[in-house]
Amino acid sequence: MDARRLALSRQHLAGPRPPADATSLRTVLRALRYVQLDPVNVVAPSRELVLWSRLGPRAGSLFSGLWWQDRWLFEYWAHAAAVVLTEDYPIHRVSMDAYPPPNLSYTATWMAANDRLREHVLHRLGEGAPLPTDAFEDCAVVDWASTGWTAGRNVERPRSVTRRLR
Repeated sequence: MDARRLALSRQHLAGPRPPADATSLRTVLRALRYVQLDPVNVVAPSRELVLWSRLGPRAGSLFSGLWWQDRWLFEYWAHAAAVVLTEDYPIHRVSMDAYPPPNLSYTATWMAANDRLREHVLHRLGEGAPLPTDAFEDCAVVDWASTGWTAGRNVERPRSVTRRLR
């Protein structure tokens, strides 16, 4: 019972709700250490729901300010796509330095075979407008082989891999 109370209070899910201001948001984010980015947003983006449950409806706009204006947060693939605290950068730097992993040879081979697709994606992104993945032509010569969630998703691979290979 005490462990449950401790877990709920440390996650800011129990007790009085703090005011929805930047100081409280920083306190909540320091307790959580990251907020997961989830592409499914039936009601709202998951990060906004997480913060709303702790601070109320103003938390989303405050979060955007900390992320984009103050640079107090940054996007990184922690254990999943997440927005993490910039003060935790040294912790994440260890994983960043370990990239690319030794099994990158398949990815490099796939990228070389699909250079036209990579160039197409980079060209479209260079036009400046945000685009969903279905706005790109799948001009891959070799399909991305996977039994997982990336199976057959040729268009999504060059963007994420190109970032990592630079």
